Amino acid sequence: MSASRSAIGELRTDQLDGLRCLAFLMVFFFHFKAPADYTVPVMIQAQGWVGVEVFFALSSFLLFRLFDQEQVRTGTISISRFFVRRLLRIYPLMVLFPLAMLLVYGADNPAAYGWLLGVISFVGNYIYWFPEVGWSLRYTGQLWSLCYEFQIYLFLPFLFLIYLKVGERALAAALLCILPLCLLGRAAFVLSGLSFQMIYMTPFLRPEATVAGILVAMGVTRKFPLPMVAAAFLSSGVALIVLPHDQTLGGPVYVFLLAGIFAGSLLHLALYAQSLASLLRWPPLAYLGTISFGLYVFHPWSFEEGKLLLGMVHIPETYVATCLAGLAHCILLATLSYRLLELPLLRLKPRHARPNTAQGAEVAAT
Repeated sequence: MSASRSAIGELRTDQLDGLRCLAFLMVFFFHFKAPADYTVPVMIQAQGWVGVEVFFALSSFLLFRLFDQEQVRTGTISISRFFVRRLLRIYPLMVLFPLAMLLVYGADNPAAYGWLLGVISFVGNYIYWFPEVGWSLRYTGQLWSLCYEFQIYLFLPFLFLIYLKVGERALAAALLCILPLCLLGRAAFVLSGLSFQMIYMTPFLRPEATVAGILVAMGVTRKFPLPMVAAAFLSSGVALIVLPHDQTLGGPVYVFLLAGIFAGSLLHLALYAQSLASLLRWPPLAYLGTISFGLYVFHPWSFEEGKLLLGMVHIPETYVATCLAGLAHCILLATLSYRLLELPLLRLKPRHARPNTAQGAEVAAT
């Protein structure tokens, strides 16, 4: 095993639960913006969608790293076990929640059934090219990103196998060479008069965050000085806030490159900047990161339920009070979901195969 792979395998990553929590909070406050007179918070919240990019970078990093650990331990990776584990992790709640919303609220229009079928078949992100269809089944539009992410899963095992064949440098170069083609593809969509929404929902048009996670997993960024990575993080964050990317012709072309730099540099800092890593290991953040899947699924519904809770206890419906009530409702639901549904299913996940004898010496050395 190469030295770079050994170093990546030895990285401590428990702080990434805290990073998941931060990513969720970005999405939560993006969907529930402060009143217009809160000028600065509104400007920052408008970029909360980048929290989804952080989730994408995290997923590709962690899964690539798990492939690496499995290959070192067993001499191979099992693609079938990978997909079974992924389905057990996301599919039950991903399907049960919209079914529950259909039973409770019904369908706002016939398109809701098409949306439900799109979620079940992992093509909901393409149906969400038209957001009014996604929200025709109440509180479920956010599920587009789970469909998007599963489509990324289709490629990750094969990218890892290519990595084993050609090495870190060749795969990194190939991934970076793909990005200009994605820029051209986005420009083609823009010049054809197609919407920002269509670009946003299509994985092969904007893979920057996923690519960033893979590059970090391979150790490509490991030698970058922390001040340089911090500068990339801050500059990309400021650019996302001040550049009007959703109101200009070129915005949809460059904004995902900025988002990928932001997500990748934040992931790098979480791994290698010890002060940030220590902060992200704070138990409340780590716990919320553990249940972040449920938090993400439930949060649109919880925000509305939070308003009802305030009315029941006769608390004025201010923005802060509504956010706190919605968060409390969301945390409660996500906790119950994790304990009663997700955790029992996680125990059913197939485990890695035992090391074979041919790989025994290498595994022992590792």
